[in-house]
Amino acid sequence: MKLENVLTSGKVDLDVISKYPELDKCSLQMQLEIFKHNYKPDTLSDAKLSYRSMTPEVRSLFPQVVVLLKLLLVCPVSSCECECSFSALRRLKTWLRATMTQHRLNCVSVCHVHCEKLDKVDVRQLARIFIV
Repeated sequence: MKLENVLTSGKVDLDVISKYPELDKCSLQMQLEIFKHNYKPDTLSDAKLSYRSMTPEVRSLFPQVVVLLKLLLVCPVSSCECECSFSALRRLKTWLRATMTQHRLNCVSVCHVHCEKLDKVDVRQLARIFIV
């Protein structure tokens, strides 16, 4: 990913940066040089760990690096999860079309896509939370 190369190399690629209007190339260049010099991240994980280890005062010195990190952490690596969600949505909407509101459809589709996580939930413990 080209955007990750900007973070790990410390060099601003104008072609890549021009695609993201939230990034300011001048500020980003200065902040990346300082960030790269002080923290030396080789991967996105290293940069994320460096960011987590910073105090809030130090984080405020790197607002453009923070924006770059957020963009990198939000960008999907592949589209398979989105495709799975749309396939599940099509099955659910067809099967329960007549009685489902949009809010319920959203909740059911999230539950369907993440069923492996829901299978691990202790239902008794969850019920106790709602009883109290």
